[in-house]
Amino acid sequence: MSSEDYEDIWDIVKKSVQISRQEFDELVEKIYSKARNFLTKRAAAMIVARNLGVDTSQIAYTPIVGRLLEVGPVKKSKSASGETPYVLFTVVNEEERIPCVAFGEHHVSLLRQSEDKVLMIRKYTKAKLRKYTLVKVTENSIIEILDDSKLPPITDLKPAWADSLKFMKENRGAWLVKVLVIDESTTEYFACPICGKSMELQDSEWVCPEHGDVEPEVEKVWRYVVSDRSGTFPAVYFKDPPEPSLLDRLVVLKGYFRDDELYISKIYWVSEKEAITFGE
Repeated sequence: MSSEDYEDIWDIVKKSVQISRQEFDELVEKIYSKARNFLTKRAAAMIVARNLGVDTSQIAYTPIVGRLLEVGPVKKSKSASGETPYVLFTVVNEEERIPCVAFGEHHVSLLRQSEDKVLMIRKYTKAKLRKYTLVKVTENSIIEILDDSKLPPITDLKPAWADSLKFMKENRGAWLVKVLVIDESTTEYFACPICGKSMELQDSEWVCPEHGDVEPEVEKVWRYVVSDRSGTFPAVYFKDPPEPSLLDRLVVLKGYFRDDELYISKIYWVSEKEAITFGE
């Protein structure tokens, strides 16, 4: 969003104050003309909004628009008032990857149902950590789901892509990557019927790490060996693949590493033919 763009400010003003767009633009131009050496049009619009009695705290930072690349497991922060659920998540657009954290049941529920969707985040703050800055979405922040046409598909967003499997392994978080599947097999596991995560046997009871003691379901897990120019790695996929077999096929996937194993979270594309054939 440029320094001259203030559409988001107008959207907030028109919901709070009885004023026409022409009147608002005239007020912005009046403020801007008085101090153009120190103001952008956006800053002038913020001053007008403030003078009209609109809460400008939600527009201090430019709204973030991006596709939801990943959402981490639900965790809880404890305070004197009780426990608040929160998740780490990442959005990506045509320019950057943006690490975020969201607090509150509403935001957590929305994010966990919105993979790859276009989001607009407003009224957020920022927390500077040692290695990067984290966007902090509080219970007072606003997350909106926008029309899918607002951004290109996630596979067309360069910051979502890893250069290689080795790069993925060395950099935390979920990435898109193109690989060749050189081996595949299947096994079964006990899964949580709510979230699908693998369950653990504790004191003769099957326990989900997120939902606790629930009756497990038997699910199939696909195990692959994937390769690119940087190396060969084991991979695991807990969903049904788009094709009965991915062996010797090129695949575009999203995933993340746990130690030396790649956890595949989504498969976007599979080549129509085997990339490697023998006897030709």
